[in-house]
Amino acid sequence: MRPVTHDLMSREATDWHQQGLIDRPLLDLLLQRYARRGEMLTTLLKWLGVFAIVQLGLAVLASVALLADSATFAATLLALTSAGLWYGGVRMATDPRRLYPYTGAILVTASLAGVFGSLLLGFIATNGPIEHIPVPTFMLLTGALGALTAYRYHLRWPLLLALLLFFHGLGAWHSYGGHGAYFADIQDPELMAVIALGTILLGVWHERRLELGPLRRCTGFGGLYLIFGLLYLNLSLWFLTLPQGPLTWVLVFTAAAIGQIVAGARLHDARFTGFGIVFLAINLYTRYFEHFWDQLSLGVFLLVGGALAMILGYLFERWSQLIPSESA
Repeated sequence: MRPVTHDLMSREATDWHQQGLIDRPLLDLLLQRYARRGEMLTTLLKWLGVFAIVQLGLAVLASVALLADSATFAATLLALTSAGLWYGGVRMATDPRRLYPYTGAILVTASLAGVFGSLLLGFIATNGPIEHIPVPTFMLLTGALGALTAYRYHLRWPLLLALLLFFHGLGAWHSYGGHGAYFADIQDPELMAVIALGTILLGVWHERRLELGPLRRCTGFGGLYLIFGLLYLNLSLWFLTLPQGPLTWVLVFTAAAIGQIVAGARLHDARFTGFGIVFLAINLYTRYFEHFWDQLSLGVFLLVGGALAMILGYLFERWSQLIPSESA
């Protein structure tokens, strides 16, 4: 079974369960039949193998560039390598015999990452190692190339990289701080929230209109827009409430999370429901942390928080079980 067909059948079965048309045992049976047994390990091994080869190739390129001691040579070498990977990956991914679809998509994605690196090296070679490198501009350019590649050859992995570069180029960033600590921020969360909302609307329109008409071969693209839009919308609203943010943004964040849950129920889309529930829980925990972290001891804080989470989870689970029976 093709991945697209598997995703479609699994989503339809989940929608039937959410509408109360089938019960949980039948849903589990359908999902089990639609499952692609043994493909997960095979796909993982393919990814690990290609990743190892790419890393080995990058190590060789880095060694050659260091020996040459020339940023211009390194940029040219990486650009030529990226072009070769892009050409070979497209040929493999679009082969009608579908002998190496995963490998081709991975190579195309790796070539786009190489294009981003070659742009950085080319800028350094031209202007010297200055601090103000226009990284966001290079991200947006590489993202545009990835989106064009995705739509031209109907590949989802380049679109995934394109959306990641697009949102990071607009001001989102994250880094590892050491000792298990990660840092994330958004330069202009208000603007990012508006852009993410537009991305959500684009994803819904793309999935429910374009992919049923002129873009039938781009199945799954709308889902990527939707997921990235929901992620960055919720992150932007969450960051606007930190630390001890205005009450207005707290209410907006809460209303947005509840609205996503309602939209998921209306559209029978578990992605809206999932993001809404997760970020509503994050919102409630953040408010609980801000008001009671300094008021309670660590043990009492964790005990009360865990008890509240269990009670809310039990009530919601009971409610979800009563709704199908009442509608029936």
